[in-house]
Amino acid sequence: MKNSTRSGVTFLKLGGSLLSDKSKQRSFRRSVVVRLGAEIKRAMDATPGMKILLAHGGGSFAHFPANRFRTREGIAGGGGWHGFSETRRGVMEMNRRVLDALGESGLHPVILSPSACVVAGNGGVSKWDLTTLRAVLECGQIPMIHGDAVIASENGFTILSTEEMFIFLARRLKPDRVILACDVAGVYPKMPLRASRGRVVPVVDRSNIDTLCDALNPTGRKSRSSRGYDVTGGMASKVKCLYEVVRRSPVIEARVVSGLKPGVLESALLGEEVGTAIRA
Repeated sequence: MKNSTRSGVTFLKLGGSLLSDKSKQRSFRRSVVVRLGAEIKRAMDATPGMKILLAHGGGSFAHFPANRFRTREGIAGGGGWHGFSETRRGVMEMNRRVLDALGESGLHPVILSPSACVVAGNGGVSKWDLTTLRAVLECGQIPMIHGDAVIASENGFTILSTEEMFIFLARRLKPDRVILACDVAGVYPKMPLRASRGRVVPVVDRSNIDTLCDALNPTGRKSRSSRGYDVTGGMASKVKCLYEVVRRSPVIEARVVSGLKPGVLESALLGEEVGTAIRA
């Protein structure tokens, strides 16, 4: 069933595990990104006034060097500024490929790299001048951010996922909804996926979030909730961040959907109840 047409801002993330196979270094699913760009464009054309803040994960381009140099730990990780630089190099290569593929669908977002304007602190965003981001949204264009290595008030630098950035941005931009498109159909009750027998949890809320996140059980280095390296914690961390967004602003709707299955992302953008809903 469709929800009423929305005219506010939608936060949309294309997950790194959707855009690439994280078990293979420098993997990129170009045809998938081209298709997703077409789905986003069709949804926007069908919904005049829809505003999208687009984000994407670093995929195997960023997570391999981030894991090698322990970049999320900052100076204490031992990789120093060399590790920071190599992680950012991977982020920028993924960013360029995403931008090129989206362009084939007629979608031309404006890149706003967090590394240039975000300071991290206390496990999230501490400072972020949103003047440019707001201006891009207001003129009807799509700003595009991404998971990134950023300067931190403690330990020099760290890595922030886009879900962690969403927590900061949601309180200031007040989106109607947050959509995470990934390589699975939604949030599963157990990991590995075969243990869930293909069943997706329809709703995550305060009644089941702790149990679910314990079952997903990320290891910190190599997430059991997604294939390959995920230095930002895998699906459990993503669900926790999305829940924090809706907990702070209960009017926001969050949803985890498949981006690999054609048409699902477009349906989600048009208000269909697909995947897993995350509610306060």
